[in-house]
Amino acid sequence: MGSGHDGPARSGPGVGIGVVGLEHLHAFELVDGLCRAGAVVVAHTDGGTLSSDFAGWQPGSRPTDADGVLSDPDVGLVVTVGVPADRAGVAVEALADGRSVLADKPGVTSADQLDRVRTALDSSEGRWWVLFSERYGVPAVRAAADLARSGAIGRVVAVQGSAPHRGAFGSRPDWFADPRRAGTLLVDLATHQVDQFVAVTGAEDVRVVHAAAGNVASPELPEVDDVAELVLEGGGARGFHRVDFLEADGFPSWGDVRLVVTGTDGRLEVRTPVVDGAAGSPELWITDHRSHRRLAVDESVTWPAELLADLADGGERLMGRDHPLTVSRIVLEAQDRAVSWVR
Repeated sequence: MGSGHDGPARSGPGVGIGVVGLEHLHAFELVDGLCRAGAVVVAHTDGGTLSSDFAGWQPGSRPTDADGVLSDPDVGLVVTVGVPADRAGVAVEALADGRSVLADKPGVTSADQLDRVRTALDSSEGRWWVLFSERYGVPAVRAAADLARSGAIGRVVAVQGSAPHRGAFGSRPDWFADPRRAGTLLVDLATHQVDQFVAVTGAEDVRVVHAAAGNVASPELPEVDDVAELVLEGGGARGFHRVDFLEADGFPSWGDVRLVVTGTDGRLEVRTPVVDGAAGSPELWITDHRSHRRLAVDESVTWPAELLADLADGGERLMGRDHPLTVSRIVLEAQDRAVSWVR
């Protein structure tokens, strides 16, 4: 794959988007955000689970194969939301051609894939972003990370994250039940919690203290982990995280993600309110020496505009260049070190 064209297409607002892999509903979230910020969908791969829905939503996009997307001279940003194990290969091909890439999480599912992406980045003018939507798509989580880094609760000493998701395995594609294609639970869901820990602490030399994973409630899918945990250490803090596919049907949303950041002078909490049986937008609370109170949060989702601005001038408004590499390294280490949930 790859076009061998003379240089990357136009960047910034008005940039052409090429979508490779339409296997997850996150494709619509990513593309919608970018289009609202001024980008234009140029082409998409035909044949994915959601290709026909995407074509109906974006009738101006040209259906083609992966080579067709990656060789289109009008594509300046490749968005990849295919089967997780295929995303790194798409990124490597695009980066080799000087294009930038936005991947849905997880951006990689193995250490070999991460090495290939890192090597491609070393010799490319392109950028590689992975969208960790629990932070970038939830203003309360992003505000909590920013406040923690600013010293609002003193020195951060502990980060707790929990992310129960509804399994809904019957409605998921076949590849989801194959960890060789989908990635493990730690590599997939826990990327969010690792992203948050790194963002809150500012640490890059994060160490995996402990990791565990297992299948406790899904005997019909013996290869799938439905519960996992990891303990991290870095930046003078420890992180305690649990992810699972055990959310009960009674919760009025797909899951109940929570974040608690404890500092030497207070605590920040992000939680989703449930009123009259309906889940609201996640809220940010602070407890400090003055009071316990809910903080007003700007509900604007700014990642698309930041990404396009960074694409235009090489900035790091959205995330540092090494951030997705760091997060990927940590979750892959956790996967390699994970013990059985019940021994």
